[in-house]
Amino acid sequence: MKKSIFLPLVLMLIGFPAAGQTLTDTKFESAERLRRGYRFNEAIELFKEILIESSDSLIGHKINSLITKSENGLNMLQYASHPVVTGRASIPVSDFVLYYPDFKDRAWVKTPSKLTGSVENLALNLPNAILLKEGDKTILYSALNKEGNMDIYKIREVDGKVWSIPEPLNSFINSSGDELFPVLSQDKKQLFFSSTGHYGIGGFDLYVSYWDETTNDWGLPQNMGFPYSSVDDDILLIHSEDGLNTYLCSNRNSISKDSIDIYRLDFESTPVKRALTSIDEVLEIAALRVRISSESTQDSAKKEVMTSPETEEYKRMIVEVRQIQNEIDSTTGEISANRMLYNTVSGAEERAKLEKRISQGELSLLDMQSRLRVANLVVQQREMEFLSKGTIMPRNEEFFRDDNKRAVVNNNLEPFIVTPKSLGEFPELTILEPVEIFDYSFGIGEEAVMAEDHTIPDGLVYRIQIFSLTNQAELKSFKGLRPIFENKSQTGRWIYTVGQFYNFADASEILVKVKSAGFPSALIVAYENGKNITVRQARILEQTIDLNVTFQIKIEGYPAGMPQPVLEIIRGNTERDIAKKIVDGRELFLVGPFTNKLEMEKIVLLLKEIGAEGVTIEEIKKNETK
Repeated sequence: MKKSIFLPLVLMLIGFPAAGQTLTDTKFESAERLRRGYRFNEAIELFKEILIESSDSLIGHKINSLITKSENGLNMLQYASHPVVTGRASIPVSDFVLYYPDFKDRAWVKTPSKLTGSVENLALNLPNAILLKEGDKTILYSALNKEGNMDIYKIREVDGKVWSIPEPLNSFINSSGDELFPVLSQDKKQLFFSSTGHYGIGGFDLYVSYWDETTNDWGLPQNMGFPYSSVDDDILLIHSEDGLNTYLCSNRNSISKDSIDIYRLDFESTPVKRALTSIDEVLEIAALRVRISSESTQDSAKKEVMTSPETEEYKRMIVEVRQIQNEIDSTTGEISANRMLYNTVSGAEERAKLEKRISQGELSLLDMQSRLRVANLVVQQREMEFLSKGTIMPRNEEFFRDDNKRAVVNNNLEPFIVTPKSLGEFPELTILEPVEIFDYSFGIGEEAVMAEDHTIPDGLVYRIQIFSLTNQAELKSFKGLRPIFENKSQTGRWIYTVGQFYNFADASEILVKVKSAGFPSALIVAYENGKNITVRQARILEQTIDLNVTFQIKIEGYPAGMPQPVLEIIRGNTERDIAKKIVDGRELFLVGPFTNKLEMEKIVLLLKEIGAEGVTIEEIKKNETK
């Protein structure tokens, strides 16, 4: 798939030019020049004029999208960073990932077709590649969804070379646009990626999502903000493992469509963000120019510093956050060093001392992380107060430095030279295939559905008989009912029933719906261990079983379908139904009902032994349907 994110001007300009105008001198082109030049207010005014003049709904939709991007741009410029750029390299777009510094040879591998489908080329002719790190138990990658857009998927190690069914990340991450190049932070708690479908100002913007320990899932992604995201395409952001640099790939200054740039920035754990008021300053920051001399910049910046009680307090807050972050970095390094040392010593006393140091360090780290969260929250609240009052935040880095400790700035001004690595091979993994589970729950749709298995399970079962015929019926005869069971009687007649129920109350409730659907002669029939019995006999038997205490197994965490090993365990140990259900937007599977709790607990135990996730037991109350 090769997709262009740029609007075809010829199509867009149809209907726009007035008499005497050319295609290169239209309001649309003028508005786009203004938007791409970060003059968002002026662009919005022109876009609104175009909306008034055009009656084409397709054009209107696109113009509204550009207005939204312009409004997003205005908001971002009120809360912008000023990163220190120390290097830039222009490289081929077709294999740009191989030029990223700080990675081993063959760290990037081509995403195999068994994961991506038929994708050949991505938007902008980018490579579809995965960053693999040794020891990773989860692999993230981009692949086509059913709608033809790129989403982020994951596979997880199940057992050695056996990996789980590919699963899309949640709807917070995957949008209606394209999501590319997912990269996890060192601690696996931050997910960086690029997207065309979230709140943004350009084609591809850069986003970060934080792992939510409460929901055990990724949270709502946040745009990395200006200038990490620009009006052009910003593709991939990675922080170096040594914590000194951030590498950003963008085409904002590319000289051709076949090239793209990698920028090296000084890493900032807590970047200073402020409002930008000058278009010249916006353009200068957006260009990500390499800083030639930090000393002269700092001297001139000192003259611009605004002092007030508010800004002095803000300075104190930022310094405190950075001090805590430095403590965390230092403690993390000490813990890592002690762990490495622990693996090299053999004496019990030395190992006990190291264990104590590691334990104390981890406890201290938890306290520091808690303090950092609180401090960050206070800073964010103060920044929002600045914005609400229209106060311009202090404009230079020198203002925020601790007077007792100079900030460390990467002043490596040597030429930024990048050399390509080799593309690695995706490892030989067995990827489990999803298994389609037939849904035996009753329903009425546009077309009737025949049951996959027409046998009658053991135990007490009710079904609703629609009719019996000499000849087989056509599917359209059932008026959208599902699931239809087709069985042949001993006398040779074809008997058609719908639904499968385990108590008379459920069957009675559905009988009303079946009669209303156009089958007034429908009736309830009952079976015990596969043999037909009267309804009266069934109801007496039902009382002895005590269906007030029944159970079902709930399995969730498999949005792409139930894995084959899970299905084999269920099918090998019970004949109970497997039904699929959507609850709060999550797909789950229900197995049951069980009146024998021991039978159910045996299945649950077997499922947990193979690592099946999200397996729980639920009690079903009397008259409660699945």
